[in-house]
This record gives sequence, C-alpha cells and structure tokens, in this order.
Amino acid sequence: MKQDEEQSPNSTDQPRGATTRHLKDGDDQLVREEPLWIEVRDSRLLTLRTPGCTEDDEELALGFLLGEGVLTHIDEVTSIRFFAGDTDSQRPDTVRVGLQGGANERAVGRLSRTHEVRPSCGLCGLTDLDVLLEDFEPLLPGIPKLDLVTVEDIRTRFLDAGDLFRATGANHTAALFDTDGRLLTVGEDVGRHNALDKAIGRALRERLDLTRTVAMLSGRAGYDLILKCLRARIPTVLSVSAPSALAFDVCERAGATLIGFVREDRAKVYTDSGRLVDSSTED
Repeated sequence: MKQDEEQSPNSTDQPRGATTRHLKDGDDQLVREEPLWIEVRDSRLLTLRTPGCTEDDEELALGFLLGEGVLTHIDEVTSIRFFAGDTDSQRPDTVRVGLQGGANERAVGRLSRTHEVRPSCGLCGLTDLDVLLEDFEPLLPGIPKLDLVTVEDIRTRFLDAGDLFRATGANHTAALFDTDGRLLTVGEDVGRHNALDKAIGRALRERLDLTRTVAMLSGRAGYDLILKCLRARIPTVLSVSAPSALAFDVCERAGATLIGFVREDRAKVYTDSGRLVDSSTED
C-alpha cells in the first residue's frame, strides 16, 4: 500500500512532481518518474526519481549518501552541483557531490560496484545482524522520549504533508518530526527509498539533530529503510504498514523504536527500547 486509505487523490492543484495527461474522460495528474545520475568521485549511479526542484535532487543525493554510510555529517561535503539534462540527447539530470578525503572510503568503494542506486548496496542477501550493524554505534536507550499520544498527531500531520499523493495517488511519502509532533522535513517520490532520502537529505542540509527526530513512512518498514534511518542516527520509525521480520530484528538489536500500522487511533509497537511513554493513562 502507499498511504492511509483515507488520503485520496482529489487535489485540483498540480504540485511539483506531477504532470497532466489527457484521458478519454478528462485530464488526470500522474506522478513523474525520470532518471537522475548521482556522481561521487569515481562512482556514477543511476536512479529513477520524481523530479521537483534543484534542491530536491541535491537533497536526494545527500540523503542517499548518508543512508549508505558514505557521509556522517554535512561538513564532509565540499561541493554539490546540479546539472540539467538534455532531452534531445537523452542525457539525464545529474547531481555531482564533492567529498572531503575523510569520508568513508569503504562505503564509497561499495558504491562503485553498481551503476544503479540500490538500497543498502553490498548488503543484499545478508541476514547476519552483526554484519548488517557492523558500522553502527549503539543508540542511547530511552532517548528521546516519545509520547504515544503524539503518534496520532504525527499521523495526521503526515497525511496533510502529502501534496503529491493527494494529486496523483501514486507516490510514497517520508517525513521527519520532532518528539512534540512538529513536522521538520518531508520527501515525496515515486520510490520509497528516494522519498526517505529526500527527507533525510533536507534535514542534513538544515543541520538538524537527527538523533532527536522521528521518521514516518508511507509504506512497509523494510530493513533497508530501517538501515537508512539508523545510519542517519534516527532512533524511532513509524510506518502506516507492517515491518518485515528482518526490520524487527535489526531494530531490536540496534535499540531502535519501531511502530507499525499507524492508523487512526491505533498503532502497534514492535520494539520500544524505553522511549515510549503513554500520558493518556496518567491521572
């Protein structure tokens, strides 16, 4: 599923990332899906993403590199440039990222083994949790706290943030919130990984403290998205759908908080790690 069923594509305004097509019974807005090259040193990776503005693509690249362990901080980026493509020559748009010498060389090398953006590149097929989590520092248990009542506030604000989904009904949304339920960043894209990368990349560029944030996902919480959040040091992940078994195991081992089936007035806690409080039961 993409998003909560109560959110339907009924908007008449065309947001960034949508395009109009003429149908037999009238016009309809469809989500755009176009190629983008991400260039990092000697690596060049291709992804299909929903284009928006230049900043969207740059933040997609930043979030992807953070989620792959190439970056740990925005100060490791020496430059980032967007180059518009050429439709006539079939040359896609490109984002070129310059890095300091101290960036994770092993992670950069891992990127060079593929010419297509794939989640958690180099980890495919691995189920040993020690291998999956070998690059992670332990999360601090119980920090930050999240009131379960706030989860419902986050859900409603998450639905309000999905402009592109309301117009097209065909994309994923990912967003970051603080523990008071305030929306910090949002990413929308035809790809669920790209949507999360955009939200994380925007937070990275704005120098937000990701260790104090809550991520919310419009689809299932697969282990690959969980790994992106953990590499960004995001300790709590909410999803409108269920997690996979491996996502559960990763969160349990890493000390992350995982809540699925976040729907109206209900949610299912899979892992807690001491962060959740329920003020609704207090006198």
